[in-house]
Amino acid sequence: MTPPSTPTKIVTIILMFSCAAALVVWDVVAATNNVVGDTISETTLGFMQRYPVAGCGVGLALGVILGHLFWPQYPTVSTNKEK
Repeated sequence: MTPPSTPTKIVTIILMFSCAAALVVWDVVAATNNVVGDTISETTLGFMQRYPVAGCGVGLALGVILGHLFWPQYPTVSTNKEK
């Protein structure tokens, strides 16, 4: 694996890890307090039960995002056979 070479790649990687870390820290804080139903999973489940059509949209959006992240990406090969 080659290290990131452009500023936008570096910023993207920093943002991805920062957002993931912030969500994990927030979920731990929410899980350790005395308030019931304030973790990310509890809030998402409550939203999806209250609004099932919008909940399907959330599931679809997450599926598209994860599918995009893990879809094999190959370099484009030109098939132009001009002489």
